[in-house]
Amino acid sequence: MRQISMVIPAISCDHCKHTVESTLKQFDGVQEALVDIANKRVALAYDPDKVELSKLEAALSEEGYDVADVR
Repeated sequence: MRQISMVIPAISCDHCKHTVESTLKQFDGVQEALVDIANKRVALAYDPDKVELSKLEAALSEEGYDVADVR
């Protein structure tokens, strides 16, 4: 399991939080996705053998949430 932090500048409200978390959690291999609205970050735990980070980023982008940084 890999744990990362994603910075998503467009996160600003509870609706954003719900959309980002549900978008990520729909993928097999995503164990946890927790949005911190105040810091515009997502704490993500996923299995890179089951899902590629680029697919997660593309799904978020389709919803209007571009990833600015991954740590």
